[in-house]
Amino acid sequence: MSADNWAVCPRCSRRRDERLMEMDRALSDAYGTVPVEEFDRLRAERDEFANAQPAYTFREDYEFWGADIAELNASYRGSCKECGLEHKFEHHEKFDLGDGQRLRDGSQGADR
Repeated sequence: MSADNWAVCPRCSRRRDERLMEMDRALSDAYGTVPVEEFDRLRAERDEFANAQPAYTFREDYEFWGADIAELNASYRGSCKECGLEHKFEHHEKFDLGDGQRLRDGSQGADR
């Protein structure tokens, strides 16, 4: 399945940052209170998590059309396959051609 773009999900990114802060606190709390081996294991897990590349889980699909009828139409939809975050919008707007002429179909604009 193709998409116009794959991005890092902003919600997943925020959750990842929060998880990293939790891991940092746990590591700090463990310092001097757990055996060295356990501390090293916690630090290695934290470092592996911190160094992992964020996944591109947010699919973006968008379209722009309508110049031939002097109207801008924009459509956007994005969703994350991991956390379910979704966003969509549509926008429609007539061109301001400013010349007073009409299109052949009778709408305002320049002749084609």
